[in-house]
Amino acid sequence: MIAGVTPETALRSNCPGYLDCADRREHVEGIKRVPPRMTLPRHRGAATRGGLTTLRDLLLATTTRRRRAVSRPTLAIEAAADGVVCGIDEVGVSPLAGPVVAAAVVLPKSSRRPRSLAGLTDSKQLSAGERERLATAVRKIAAVGIGAASAAEIDRLNIYHATMLAMRRAFARLPEQPDLALVDGTRAPDFPCAVQKIVKGDTKSLSIAAASVIAKVTRDRLMHRLHSRYPRYGWQSNVGYGTDEHYLGLLRHGPTIHHRRSFSPVTRLFKGVDDHSEASPAGPDLVERAAGLGVLRLREDLYAVFDDRQRHIGVLKAFRGQWRIRALAYDEQENLLLGEGPLAPWHEQPLPRPDETILASLLRAS
Repeated sequence: MIAGVTPETALRSNCPGYLDCADRREHVEGIKRVPPRMTLPRHRGAATRGGLTTLRDLLLATTTRRRRAVSRPTLAIEAAADGVVCGIDEVGVSPLAGPVVAAAVVLPKSSRRPRSLAGLTDSKQLSAGERERLATAVRKIAAVGIGAASAAEIDRLNIYHATMLAMRRAFARLPEQPDLALVDGTRAPDFPCAVQKIVKGDTKSLSIAAASVIAKVTRDRLMHRLHSRYPRYGWQSNVGYGTDEHYLGLLRHGPTIHHRRSFSPVTRLFKGVDDHSEASPAGPDLVERAAGLGVLRLREDLYAVFDDRQRHIGVLKAFRGQWRIRALAYDEQENLLLGEGPLAPWHEQPLPRPDETILASLLRAS
């Protein structure tokens, strides 16, 4: 609270400490004069005077950060080009399961963003509801082509070449061949037209942003449908990415035909199973053992623990730099029971690092 000013008097005065957004902007832009005596404690990242930050400096710094956060792609690149321009983007490069999907989008030729695409930007910055709304809006006014490469193709070609294949398929499904393809990133396949690669293109080109949303919505819908057939991996929420739930499903139930066998840790868990059929969890040769326990790295912050009969009995999980034991078991309906099973007495016990020898010593000492 500024000295001598109460909330009641501030609401009746011209005090910058209690301004609405419009008045605050006027103060920041200098339309109204900010009294120089009104200062705030030091604020990281803003200019200071004698150890204090003026209200004007603080508001200007906040305004700058806010402008960066809400930056939106435009049609400037498309408008400057001759002929038909499409934007191309992909999703699903890093998941453990499901296809990689690409989309190609040709928006109406214009230098202004269509009103129906207000808020369109990189799909990662949008909520699921926003993506669904914008995907519907894009399809109403744009030409759209969608391509994908399956998990089997990813394993056969590798993820880079499979991604290029998905992009070529999306391009080929456009109703009209473009004269220029704008591709997000630093690499692009060969197209029968000019190509311009744009780093962070989904934040610069509206066509690429539209493609990113179409590709994301298409892939998410597919993974949600697959979840109804394979409900043990959490695809309804993780859409194939390597979450804890997904890893636990793999350890308990093995991979499906939609898992990428060439991706670690699927490769380590199911070594020697190179076709896309159902498989059983890892054999004893896949984990190093100490005192009958085996520890297998799944992710940088997650390790699986096996007993001497190769049963999955828990995980070692890092949270804020601290490793802990998480005991796991399953009931007759295959529901996960956290804190139960052989490791239950050591559930949430801290460890210095994820090492089977340290874990065995801890269990013997207890």
